[in-house]
Amino acid sequence: MKKILAILFLVVVFNCLGQEVRILDSLLKSPIENVNLICKSIGVSTNKNGFANISSFNKGDTILISHLSYNNKLILFSEINTVIFLSTKAKTLPEVVLLEVKAPILQLLGNQTAIAPTKITQSKSTSDLLSNKLGVSVQENQPGGGSLNYRGMEANRLLLTIDGIPLNNTIYRSGHLQSSATINPFFLEKISIVSGPASIAYGNGAMSGALLFYTKNPLFKKPSMQIQTQVESSTNAVFFNFISNYHVKKIAFMSGFSIKSFGNLKAGNNRIHGYKNWGQEPFVINGNEQLFTAYQQADFIHKTLRKISNYKSLLLNTQFSTSTDIYRFDKMNDAYEGKQKYDKWYYGPQNRFLQSMKYSMSKGNFLFDNMNTVFAFQKVKESRHYQKNGECFLSNRFENINIYDFSFDFNKYFFRSKFTYGLGTRHQKIISTATLSDDNNTYYNSTRYPDGGSFVNDYFVYGQLNIPVSLKFDILIGGRINQHFLNAHFRNSTFPFSEINNENLSFIKSVLFDYETDFNTSFSVSYYSGFRNPNLDDIGKVFSKNDRDVLIPNNSLNPEYSDNLEFAIKYENNRVLLQMQLFNTQISNAINREYGALNEVDSMVYDGEMMRIQMNKNIESATINGIGLIGSLPFFSNLNLSLNCNYLIGKSSTNSPLAHIPPFNTRISIKYIYKQSEFEFYSIYNAWKKAEDYDFAGIDNLEEATADGTPSWITYNLKYQQKIDASLSFSIAIENITDLHYKSFASGLSSSGRNLILSLHSNF
Repeated sequence: MKKILAILFLVVVFNCLGQEVRILDSLLKSPIENVNLICKSIGVSTNKNGFANISSFNKGDTILISHLSYNNKLILFSEINTVIFLSTKAKTLPEVVLLEVKAPILQLLGNQTAIAPTKITQSKSTSDLLSNKLGVSVQENQPGGGSLNYRGMEANRLLLTIDGIPLNNTIYRSGHLQSSATINPFFLEKISIVSGPASIAYGNGAMSGALLFYTKNPLFKKPSMQIQTQVESSTNAVFFNFISNYHVKKIAFMSGFSIKSFGNLKAGNNRIHGYKNWGQEPFVINGNEQLFTAYQQADFIHKTLRKISNYKSLLLNTQFSTSTDIYRFDKMNDAYEGKQKYDKWYYGPQNRFLQSMKYSMSKGNFLFDNMNTVFAFQKVKESRHYQKNGECFLSNRFENINIYDFSFDFNKYFFRSKFTYGLGTRHQKIISTATLSDDNNTYYNSTRYPDGGSFVNDYFVYGQLNIPVSLKFDILIGGRINQHFLNAHFRNSTFPFSEINNENLSFIKSVLFDYETDFNTSFSVSYYSGFRNPNLDDIGKVFSKNDRDVLIPNNSLNPEYSDNLEFAIKYENNRVLLQMQLFNTQISNAINREYGALNEVDSMVYDGEMMRIQMNKNIESATINGIGLIGSLPFFSNLNLSLNCNYLIGKSSTNSPLAHIPPFNTRISIKYIYKQSEFEFYSIYNAWKKAEDYDFAGIDNLEEATADGTPSWITYNLKYQQKIDASLSFSIAIENITDLHYKSFASGLSSSGRNLILSLHSNF
């Protein structure tokens, strides 16, 4: 290993002494790509790290250095230093205050997928926006919601961040989560789907990658407003979205709010799959209307950006999301002895509050060139309420979580390399309460999590080194250490303990090789590990999914780990994009439910019923193999074909089917643009998920499928958008034109039938 590091060091030094020059922004000290250096008939350009080889120029040449966004510079070849600084043409706010420090590291992968802003504003939900993107599928239990699945990783094995702050908390479960519904797509500027070193840069929960959401930022431009209204036929939904941007001297503001109202979702009528009664559960269906699926949601965002100087800024970020009660359709359709099992089963309002403060500085010193410091507070409230048929009490369980994040992120350029590093901490406090209630009184009820309060503390440090071995070849190496502490207390416990403690130390690492050819093609090969600490939901939850088994605490769990190998090839020019990803993920120490015993007794009374005891244990290892393809091919200047398909295979160490593995899926789109009009026809296909390919633990909800599994399905969809003038545009879309009845894999809800969408978007 020492010999390898010595060789890498010599390679770096050798390249530094070669005839290369680096072009940097004079203010940010960051590299500038695509700078042209020209003399007579000779010309070269800088790469993504700001380097250009100038060995083709002669000693007496006068070189013109030019870039669209920077002032031109003339310089004699004999006077060129190893670094040249260019100044911007206009005095604008430094870009560093608007971008996440970690993002440029991940851009080396060549397999990062970004969602364009136009797609974001036209989407009704975040899950709808990401559905059938490269490697992403969605499980639905409510309209406008969705549990995101990336490469077979879902819920607490998939990291979600908003503006660089993790959304995952210690009560994220292993099943399906609808938490992405609290992220309003209208507020988003960009979404990045990343893999590889994401585990190093973002940490706990990034087992195979991460989904990064970035909201819009205040701009130092003239005041503006955006208004969007939208209606949909399949849910009688009405949306209203508003965003304004304004500034006063050195302070810029961005404010927005959104209101969504969903009615009951109507399923498709064309049942070509041949299962006449599938999705026609008693008690919850009226024709094709799925009862108990209506709800409302409101979202708010406000940002204040204070420009302290040309290289310092302070950003305050406030977000709030809330909803009405949301019924669980998959519970309301349960039957017991021929009758509806539950009179009520719903989630209370989904509340998420976030307040963060971000200080950015781009004035370099010997420790860093750029720095971001973030302090964030999140308050999450959720609750579960159910009442069984014939019982007089409503069971209520409430969870309140306070989350504090504090982090420092730095990057530093030295020689030809870039070093990014950071450290931080996260503290979580969880209060779990419960009651039984009737019309007038409340009584004792067991809590979902320890009723004496729970505390989770994490401390981490990470580092990544980007070594540009040559103009075309990069190496990225990194590592992360995470120390995890969990402490929880029981007051009124039926267990022979009053406290549980769990402490873990995790170390993960990564290495990436990225090579660009002369033919618009790049290759990357990477190895990276990921981890997920056992959280409170794994260790301290008391819960029954089926009224036959009850899960009880186990404090001896260790972190889950993943080892990932990935190969990506990408061809891209001004018009064509072709990309393929192959990956292999090995999961070790996987947490899984097993039958157990308490004081040598294998059953206990929970919620008034005798149930078998289960515990989470580190018993399982698993393998996931997958391939993803995307392509964009223009036939003419205004006609484009795009393709996106994904295929996964997941098996446990005993060759049993792994949970969260969606079937083969693909999306094909043909888009035609004529003047101010845009037409798009697209088709989405999902293959069969056979019953024998479902997991044995029931996480994939086989009970919501047919006896043979989930049938294949294909939808045809049409969208038309017209730009009326510079400030006004409208769109009309028809989804599921054939009114097909189908369910997405693992979903308890039948998907939307034929759906007419009308949207109006205006800018002022």
